[in-house]
Amino acid sequence: MSKETYLRFLRAYLINRLPIGEVEDIMAYYTEYFEDAGEGREAEVMAELGSPEQLAQQILSDRSREEPGPDISPYEPQGEDIPPMGGGIPQWGFVLLLALAAVFLGPIVLSLVAGLGVGGVICVVVGLRAVLGGVKLSIAGLLYQVGGGLIAAAVGLLLVLGAILIVRLAVWLIRWFQGTFVERGGGYEDNY
Repeated sequence: MSKETYLRFLRAYLINRLPIGEVEDIMAYYTEYFEDAGEGREAEVMAELGSPEQLAQQILSDRSREEPGPDISPYEPQGEDIPPMGGGIPQWGFVLLLALAAVFLGPIVLSLVAGLGVGGVICVVVGLRAVLGGVKLSIAGLLYQVGGGLIAAAVGLLLVLGAILIVRLAVWLIRWFQGTFVERGGGYEDNY
């Protein structure tokens, strides 16, 4: 969790529980607290302060000792106050979507990877065979054959690289989707 996200959560937990002036003073204090600690120590400061919710509860409990007021513990910030946490669909839903994607998109991705990979390997083999071919030709013919072989091998390597990139992209998309849309167990402590 970044410093900015941490401070937005803290503001969200305080905004409807304290007068706006007090919230602004508190936010200014903790913004300066982070700045005084330095950029490299943000994670240490967050670990020291606890989750934004814990810090807000501590601030509210300190304020309630100073001034008696209504019990506001059931309030949960909503709407724009909360930055997105990446939760959404349950883990079983992700597995179901992954299975459906494997059934419908799997053949397309597999055919692309296999086509590019096999085509690339064939081009490399044909290109190397042309470069290393032992046919007696004139110098011009030999240069033409070697040049064509090297071009075929280079195209083959590019095709194999394309197949590898498609596999890596598919894995990255699966991980991104899971990290962005799948519910996580636990609370803010998991984000440190």
